[in-house]
Amino acid sequence: MSEKFLLLPVLLPALTALMIPAINFTERKSRNIFIECSVILNTIIIILLVIYPPAKTLTLFRLYEHAAFALRLDGLGMVFAVLIAVLWPLTTLYAFEYMSHEHNETAFFGWFTLTYGVVAGIAFSADLMTLYLFYEVMTLTTLPLVMHEMDGRGRYAGRKYLTYSVAGAACAFIALTYTMYKGVGDSFALGGTLKVSQPDNMFLAAWFLGFLGFGVKAAVFPFHDWLPCASVAPTPVSALLHAVAVVKAGIFAVTRLTWYVFEPQSLVGTWAQYAAFGLVCITIVYGSSMALATQHLKRRFAYSTISQLSYILLGVLLLTPEGLVGALTHMGGHAIMKINLFFCAGAVLCQTDREYLFDMRGLGLGMPKVSFMLLVSGLALCGLPPSAGFMGKWQLGIASAANSPFGHTGIAMLMISAVLTVLYIFSIFSIFIMPGKNFDFETANAGVSDPGIQMLLPMGILAAGAFIYGLYSEPLIKFFTQIAQGVI
Repeated sequence: MSEKFLLLPVLLPALTALMIPAINFTERKSRNIFIECSVILNTIIIILLVIYPPAKTLTLFRLYEHAAFALRLDGLGMVFAVLIAVLWPLTTLYAFEYMSHEHNETAFFGWFTLTYGVVAGIAFSADLMTLYLFYEVMTLTTLPLVMHEMDGRGRYAGRKYLTYSVAGAACAFIALTYTMYKGVGDSFALGGTLKVSQPDNMFLAAWFLGFLGFGVKAAVFPFHDWLPCASVAPTPVSALLHAVAVVKAGIFAVTRLTWYVFEPQSLVGTWAQYAAFGLVCITIVYGSSMALATQHLKRRFAYSTISQLSYILLGVLLLTPEGLVGALTHMGGHAIMKINLFFCAGAVLCQTDREYLFDMRGLGLGMPKVSFMLLVSGLALCGLPPSAGFMGKWQLGIASAANSPFGHTGIAMLMISAVLTVLYIFSIFSIFIMPGKNFDFETANAGVSDPGIQMLLPMGILAAGAFIYGLYSEPLIKFFTQIAQGVI
């Protein structure tokens, strides 16, 4: 395909977002069909671009010799693009039923659809400047979604999200400025475009600041606190924030910076690698511990996301091809599992208005389908073979074991987190189906039922996908290996 087609997945959602309020839809059904068709069309375009990738880079304009706004599709971009292309239509379908109980749907779906194009721009970015620009626009398009309720909690969450994002943007901008100062503005290349014979402290500090800056959206400790607060947003937003759009964009940006801009081998064994790796290890255990401690269901999954994201960063920071393969494997699997867990939490909230686990005792009888979806996705997150969670952790474990003694610390953190994950997932099941002796199930489930097909269908597809991903992971791992080796 021509490289000009790379613009379509960026522009089509923007056009759709403008048309949603412009067209005077007389029925919700007509508006929903229009939105879903636009989203599916965008997904089809992305899939076709991945199958028939353009060979050239589309350069839209240049600020100067080493600063271009350009789009290109390589192997890593394909992974992120397919991830959003598969999950966005499912989330949109889920949102139709969920948002029928909310207000101001037109504005919600406008920002929601616009964000699809912005995230596609991140996936297609050819260089660090383009990625940075789309990355910051994503903050602006997702902020109204986080603050959608416009109550006290929503405004507080929005302020915190914006404050953390701006601080992260400042750190990432320093890394961007440093690379341009060094004359590196060309397209991403595996192995880095900024090569040095001997890394000095300026080189290492620039990378580390970039890691921290992009790591804000990846919720690296101690810059993680915005993520649990953002759970006040409507569940379709929480699902995308915590599983796909924002947090995975942070992971994607860190991977680009580490493997495609700075030379990975120049970072091996330096204080910068040790410092970043140490923060990631702390985040893995901290996130899992907080998930076990909190009783708010969506926040429990938010803290779980904080931990699981650092699983992926651990693989990236091993700075070995095997580590990158493990990171990509877990990135895809985690997105499928975690978005469905948020869907389940949203279904409970939508049907019962209950947010805390101590109010959800015995709900397994009233919401059996949702409980089953939660069970399946939860087991996958715990790493039950042959699920997506198992394959991701297995690949990360193999990569860590081969990186002695540095990776052995990572294995220890992963094992501690795995135990905590089993505890915080199975405690939810016990509350749902084993609330205690002489519990009155009929009273607890009075008026409670599973949601409609628009919410259940995406949940069922994702629950099945959590295990299909693991069962048929061999072709994916081969593809990820080709990416790590620079073949794609």
